[in-house]
Amino acid sequence: MRTPTLQYLYLQKPITMIILICIISVLPWLGLSELGSTANSADAAVAEAMLKSGEWVLPKMPSGEISYDHPMLHWLIVLFSSWQGYVSKFTLQLPGALAFIVMMASALIFFGRRVKFHEAFISTLFLITCAGMQNLSAASSGDLLFATFIFVALTQLYRWEENYELKGIPVEISALLSGAILTKGLMGMILPVVTFTVYLLVTRKQPVLTSLKAMFYVAVSSLFLPVLWYVSIWKQGGMDLLLDVMQTEFSYFWSLEAHTHNFFYIIPLLALGFLPWIVFFFFSLFGVKMEKKKVDCTGVKLFSLIAMIVLLLAYALMPVKRASYLLPVYPFITIFLAQYAIHITEYRMWCTRLFAAFLATSVLAGLLLMCFPQPWLPVPAIDINIRSGALIGLTCIMLATVYYQLFKKINIKILYASIALTFAVNMLVNAIGMF
Repeated sequence: MRTPTLQYLYLQKPITMIILICIISVLPWLGLSELGSTANSADAAVAEAMLKSGEWVLPKMPSGEISYDHPMLHWLIVLFSSWQGYVSKFTLQLPGALAFIVMMASALIFFGRRVKFHEAFISTLFLITCAGMQNLSAASSGDLLFATFIFVALTQLYRWEENYELKGIPVEISALLSGAILTKGLMGMILPVVTFTVYLLVTRKQPVLTSLKAMFYVAVSSLFLPVLWYVSIWKQGGMDLLLDVMQTEFSYFWSLEAHTHNFFYIIPLLALGFLPWIVFFFFSLFGVKMEKKKVDCTGVKLFSLIAMIVLLLAYALMPVKRASYLLPVYPFITIFLAQYAIHITEYRMWCTRLFAAFLATSVLAGLLLMCFPQPWLPVPAIDINIRSGALIGLTCIMLATVYYQLFKKINIKILYASIALTFAVNMLVNAIGMF
């Protein structure tokens, strides 16, 4: 399945390979689709106001209103737009795309050094190709930037405890948490600090007082940069405006209003977010035998489990539930999914083959319906051009690869071929702008 170049990248330069995959996955398609949400339009307007007025704290909108949204995303948009003098759809979506690349590379580096490398590699590929991450990588720049700050901060907190036993306060952790605060508010600091505090209290590697004191210092140090922004708001808008900002921050996550959805809304959101891989794991449930087996859940896997539980519980308490709020949880879930997928591939071979056949047949049927649309089906026809034609050709090559591997005996190659097919389909969907 692999050419010598791909094999070299996988064996010698896996991080470079993942970065290249991410770049191909998101950067060429930026700016091709329309702004998909009111939030994106608002971000574009605020960044445009910053760029035109030079006011980076409280920009005045054309309507006369003053924007006091958290500025990190807008600052990045202005930074990327300054060379051309205006905000375009490309520069609006670029921060989210770069955050996507950083999250994928960080996930591979972090997990690749602490679990079996092929588990970390497949986990990262699942993360890149799952529907939730792929659809949100450019559509929700602010949410993805926020999720990346939280995830990378959590990995650095783990590394700090692992290598330095909570001694000193690493500057990069404070900077990451400050970035999260300036992106979405104080919850950008509260979520990682609470999550890692729970991990420290569960593992008890350090005395309780030492753990609590270290996390308190981390929390305080992360406030230095955001405090400058809050002080600027107070100086320019007064105490009333500052109180409005603080109220907005906490009501973003903790509101006295009724929940839009209950806790169980998480289940369909995660199921849709992990398409098509959720189908793979659904197939594996058939014929499963319940066996008592000792499960190794220590070290980074225990950390991932605790992070997943705490972040999901925090999500359950949020008054408004959106799919993008689950993004920080995705990397911690996929490491377990990758381990399970490898186990299925090795010991329940028919599951991998059945899923690959199902995926390939579904993609083939979808291509036929889009190329030859029927009036009784709500499937849009593809506007054939050089870009879409090349990607259809790539998808057909990946289809042929999957069918070819089904006649071979090496199941792990079938899994990789299925991942490659999913990647090709995602690029085709991004190119034709179906979603």
